[in-house]
Amino acid sequence: MQRATVSPGERVLPVDDWIETGSQAAAVRSMVEECGGHWAGCAVVVDQSTPALGTGLGVRGIVTAAELPAWNGRSQHVSAGG
Repeated sequence: MQRATVSPGERVLPVDDWIETGSQAAAVRSMVEECGGHWAGCAVVVDQSTPALGTGLGVRGIVTAAELPAWNGRSQHVSAGG
């Protein structure tokens, strides 16, 4: 994200694939606020953050990392017949 894309008063809701430590989201939040924008939270596909971090950054995820199926390193193909 570039500073020039945030105007004063704009609401900003970044969307990302995964959040764990929140360092990138926190850096973006800081930049948004420095530009006069309003942080609306952070939407993610997979949320692996702690509850406190998620609340503090306004994280909303589709699934948590714990909800994902185990990965054994091999691709699992489904046959055309089911």
